[in-house]
Formats: sequence, structure tokens, C-alpha cells
Amino acid sequence: MEKATYLEGTTMGEAKRRGAGASDHARINAQLQQLGIDTTQFGFFDQSAFLEAERRDGAFLEQYASWVQTRPRTADYDARVRRIVPRLAEFLADLFEREEMQRSCVHVSSMMQRILDRLGVWSFGVKGSMIAVVARENLWRGQAMCDVPDFHGAELGHAWVVAPPFVIVDGTIRLQNAVGDPMNAFIPPTVAVEDAPLIKPTLDDVVSAKLQALYQKREGQLDSRLHHRLEPKLNAFGRTFPSREVRFGALALRYVPVAVRISDVGLEEINAAGEKLRGDDVWNNHVAPAFSADVI
Repeated sequence: MEKATYLEGTTMGEAKRRGAGASDHARINAQLQQLGIDTTQFGFFDQSAFLEAERRDGAFLEQYASWVQTRPRTADYDARVRRIVPRLAEFLADLFEREEMQRSCVHVSSMMQRILDRLGVWSFGVKGSMIAVVARENLWRGQAMCDVPDFHGAELGHAWVVAPPFVIVDGTIRLQNAVGDPMNAFIPPTVAVEDAPLIKPTLDDVVSAKLQALYQKREGQLDSRLHHRLEPKLNAFGRTFPSREVRFGALALRYVPVAVRISDVGLEEINAAGEKLRGDDVWNNHVAPAFSADVI
């Protein structure tokens, strides 16, 4: 199993994207400030002016994510992020693994984003599909955003965090499959990558085989563009928050974001109804002591 948790290096495309991002950031920042939002404060998505704008526009949370993604950064800031983020991802993965909290991507990503605010690192959460493939072993595992839920209210797909310069931070990748699954031999401890090739989402990335079969039976044929019918904003969203493929040896991980996801409750309230690893417990008894030097 590869131990490396992050990759360094920036493609020419990423460099161009950063250059364009500076002007985009100034525009987004001005628009937010005109609404009475104080963008100097971490977690400004909780401010009343932001919440009011979000009530009027259900997609307004994307403005926060775009602000974070395009925010100019210094070398010192990036060094701080590189020191904190991989360590936090592994810390939370270890904690949830010890407590046997499998498939806790929503809890971990929600907590991580709120924790990073307290550690002085700008970030946002996303949800979407995550596909793991080891072609040479004929192994494929999918967490499709469009699927048949196992029970009413089940969270579909996968959730992860973006914390620039990291474009994907996944602290639960090793908790997604059952113990003994042969795929686990190829899965890294965590994923925290600064760059990864852009990909074009496919039908199999977004729509599970089970749901595809249901539509094929209902409609008499399989629509090759079913993923765009079920996720009509897929292309538009992907222009700002693109899909990427990360490789660890023979393993390919395909991440396809479809929406920004940030918990609408504070850190202490995340998983408040759970029997273990509630947000207040995770912060007070685990993260805060371990990261005391980084708390702002």
C-alpha cells in the first residue's frame, strides 16, 4: 500500500486557472461584500447576510466555494496548509477507523471543513461520485451520486473536502469498503492531492449499474446521456469544480463533484444524535488537544 498522502506539482492548466482566479476572486469578493458579508471571517457562510442570500438562491453556497477556490494565497499560507491538512485527514481517518465508523464520509468531511476553519485553513466540502478501479485485477467499486437508496433518506455518493492548494482531501477513503475487500490492498490511507488530471464524467461515474438497469427496463434502451438528465447541472458545475482522477500505483480514483456541501449546523452539533464521535467529542477530546498549536 502506498503511504504518500499528497502529491505536489502544478500543471500548466492549473497555473492558468490560478491566474484567471485572481480577477474572479476580486469580483466574487466585491459581490459578497455588497451584500453585507464580512469575507475576512472564516465560516462566513454562517453569517445572516449570507444565509439570507442563500434562501433566495439555492445555489448561492457555490459562491463561498468559488471565493475559497480563487482566493490568492501566499507561500507561507500554503506551507501551513500542507502541514495541517494531510495530518488532520489521517488523524480523523485513524479516529473513525478505531471506532469502527465505516463509510462516514459525510460526518468526516463535514467535521473536517468546520475544524479547518478553527485551524485557519480555508476549505469547502463537496459531494458527488467516487469510483475506484484497479483494471489489472478487474476490481471496480462505485459510490454513485445517482443510485437506488438502501433506505429512505440515505446519503448517496461520496463526500470530500477541497482545501487549496489541495484539490481533493478524502479522509475516509480507507473506510469505504468492507473489511476483507480485495480492493483495500490498493487503497491509500488518505487522499490529499494538490493536482490531478481533469476527466470528463461518464455515465458509469454518475449513475449506478442498478439504476441504469431500472431506466433501461422502463425506457426500453439505455440512454448514454442519462447522467446529464439526472444531474442537469453536471457540465456547468464541472466548469468551476472539475472532475479529476487520482492514481496510486495500479489504483485509479475518479472524483466527480456535483454540488457544494457544507454542514448547516456547527461542529459541535454534527452527529449530535450519534452514540459516538459526535462533533463536540471529536473537537474537545481529540482534535483540539492534538492541534492546539494551530488553533486560531
